[in-house]
Amino acid sequence: MLAILTYHSLDTSESVLSVAPQRFAEQMAHLAHLGFQGMSLREAVAHRNAHGTWPERGVALTFDDGYANCYDAALPVLRQHDFTATVFLVSGHIGGCNDWEPPLALLGTQPMLTWEQVAALAKAGLEVGAHTVTHRDLLRLTAAEVKSEISAARDAIAQRLETPVESFAYPFGSTSPLVCELVHREFRTACTTILKRAEKEPLYRLPRIDMYYIRSLPMLERLLAGCLDRYLAMRRWGRVVRRALKGN
Repeated sequence: MLAILTYHSLDTSESVLSVAPQRFAEQMAHLAHLGFQGMSLREAVAHRNAHGTWPERGVALTFDDGYANCYDAALPVLRQHDFTATVFLVSGHIGGCNDWEPPLALLGTQPMLTWEQVAALAKAGLEVGAHTVTHRDLLRLTAAEVKSEISAARDAIAQRLETPVESFAYPFGSTSPLVCELVHREFRTACTTILKRAEKEPLYRLPRIDMYYIRSLPMLERLLAGCLDRYLAMRRWGRVVRRALKGN
């Protein structure tokens, strides 16, 4: 099984999308201390394709949206431990801010990566993936709109970096058979927000673990040892109930 960890913004706001930079640094140091290798989805999937299993001592690190603090706060720490990661970009907001919807009250307006910073991340060995053009909920779009959102984001990133874009993250984790089919045609790998460790799921519906739920080093250690699966299942069903109550 593979733990695919999800980060968004590295800041001290304590929003549900935030992890403090110091906490992130401690988590990465703890992974290294335990003998785990932080890696990109591209590397983890290559291992699975070659060996039929996920890397035994690997942890996939992913960053959604493309906040500028990924460059400022994450990259130096990743370099320190010789880790890599996958960064999913909202291509239409590169060089802008997180204004695709009203920002969370605690998070507020945050700057996004610039193209220059994206290029530096790629040069440092990080994988750059797509997270649509505008971060719209794909379930609310027509098939043509979905295809435009995913293809245009992929093409913009590929053109800028002059490299194929193989990985995708569904905005808000929203999927349907149609959305998954369209994404599967365009990308090798796609991530949901299903809260569990990855096993034998299709590569276009990989689950991830939001690090908002893993706030301490002992919890991180228990997660990697497989001792938090029941906790994650409870959180997962809690999400399902909340969405049902909201009518989503």
